[in-house]
Amino acid sequence: MQNSLKFKLPDGHDEKQFIGKLADQYALKKEPAVAERFTICDTFDWRLFNKSLVLYASGNRLFLRKLAKDKILHSAEITSLPVYIWDFPDSELKRQLAPIIKMRALLRLVEVQSRSMPYRILNPDEKTVARLVYEEFRPSRRKDASALANHLWLKSVKGYPKNSRTLAKQFQEAGLTIIKKEDIFFKALELVDKKPGSYSARVNIQLEPDMRADKATKIILRFLLQIIRINEANIEKDLDTEFLHDFRVAIRRTRSALSQIKNVFPTRTTDRFKKNFAFVGKLSNELRDLDVYLLNEDTYKALLPPVLCDDIDPLFDYLRKKRSKALQKVIRGLKSKKYAKILQDWETFLNKPPHDSATIPSAALPVIDLAHKRIYKKYRGVVKAGNLILKKTEDERLHALRIECKKLRYLMEFFASLFPRKNLSILIDQLKKLQDNLGDFNDLSIQKEYLLNISTEIPVTHQQSKKTLIVIGSLIGTLEKERQIVKNAFAKTFTGFASSENQELFKELFASKS
Repeated sequence: MQNSLKFKLPDGHDEKQFIGKLADQYALKKEPAVAERFTICDTFDWRLFNKSLVLYASGNRLFLRKLAKDKILHSAEITSLPVYIWDFPDSELKRQLAPIIKMRALLRLVEVQSRSMPYRILNPDEKTVARLVYEEFRPSRRKDASALANHLWLKSVKGYPKNSRTLAKQFQEAGLTIIKKEDIFFKALELVDKKPGSYSARVNIQLEPDMRADKATKIILRFLLQIIRINEANIEKDLDTEFLHDFRVAIRRTRSALSQIKNVFPTRTTDRFKKNFAFVGKLSNELRDLDVYLLNEDTYKALLPPVLCDDIDPLFDYLRKKRSKALQKVIRGLKSKKYAKILQDWETFLNKPPHDSATIPSAALPVIDLAHKRIYKKYRGVVKAGNLILKKTEDERLHALRIECKKLRYLMEFFASLFPRKNLSILIDQLKKLQDNLGDFNDLSIQKEYLLNISTEIPVTHQQSKKTLIVIGSLIGTLEKERQIVKNAFAKTFTGFASSENQELFKELFASKS
């Protein structure tokens, strides 16, 4: 028998009835009740839940367990609830959560209180042969609220397994059922009307192969509009930088869909909204750039000799001030009449029925046909551009290829539901590796250029200025070395993506019906 079994009482029964009947057959010793209050946490995009993990704080400790499991995986003492992973105390808990949470803020989802009433079951010699714990959960600060959940724990005692087995059998005969999968996590979140896993910025759309191309494209764009709306409402709160990131990615995907899924809407309409979303994208360029630099503060410092780390602080102090102004500028933009009209006009257009016209040649085309054509054409363009770079590796060509890879990735994600998941995942994983290489090269190029320009703006004293400029110069030199390493790695990375195996798989998936 397991060390612990969790039982649910039959409907219409309470623990007092059950304990009373049990006391007629066994000697019971009641122990002091234990009350706890705990706060369940996760990121806005449910990163912990998506890994089947539950993180909660109780008292001065944080606990991590598996969903539907009671065993604690890791815990750590805290003085206050951390918001970011860098706020966590150095511990195994932090090391486990860092690659999952990354830069997202930890949000308080719900607070619940529990009350446990333990009993010892004694034999005639007054030896404890089993332990019984009645446990109930209620909403915090709501004394009149009914229990969210209650159950009985039967815990075996070493040396008396037979007693526990007998009690377990007796409990089941009395109508109690063993609970295996139930988790208070779900009931607690129901209390505050939160659905675990309800938000993800990843494109998750189900399309049918014979669906009209214009209808399918509007389904994709409506999904992206939902992501835009959710995140625009949170940018002003400034809880974490990923609201802006997800907002910007949804804008970029929208622009990419308008330009890459061709001839499904009237040209005038497409051109109008491409221009509108280009304007929306530019609203937050500066803020996102500053977020990236500030998120990389520790990374930059790690590239410097320890003796120089403090001398770069004026740079980040200045960037933080610039970010505050940039955030207010974005908020004003999102509250502007122009932005409101763009989004309202866009929503109105997406809700209109399909428009048949001889001037829109691909509108009524089955979406599977359009997907084959557009993805394979874009893929061949990427391979051709990459092969040219292998002959002559120029920075401008690398930057252009990065953008083309992004467009290919978006197309593959938009139409993912139309193709075998396993094969598509192989190709997307290979594309991600190429994108990572090109993205790192682009980031290092931009960062180097930005540091060169920003060094003339920092308002510091003469002595500080000299030290800070020396450190920025040292950092620029380090970034340039990293940039060259990444640039030199392009050939191997691209060759892996453009391998004969991948080419055959792309052809099999996308060229056969194009």
